[in-house]
Amino acid sequence: MTDTAVIKLRIENRYETGMEIETTVTATVPLPMPETGTDDHDEWSYEHIHPHTGTGWTEGDAWYDVEVVESTAPELVGLTFEFGY
Repeated sequence: MTDTAVIKLRIENRYETGMEIETTVTATVPLPMPETGTDDHDEWSYEHIHPHTGTGWTEGDAWYDVEVVESTAPELVGLTFEFGY
């Protein structure tokens, strides 16, 4: 088993101004991903997924919906993450 996976993220960046920007990012993340619903999972997602959100807009509140759309680790495909809610 490898200790990392290459993932492609589709990110919907939403801002309180009503602006919505969709981006895609390719990243490498460590494996295994901690079990969903645990503090370790939350920490993992904030450390390895959250940094790829945003578009540089710094005024007001923002919300990010992230989906893993491709991965070298098939078990990660389809996972979703939410930030800012």
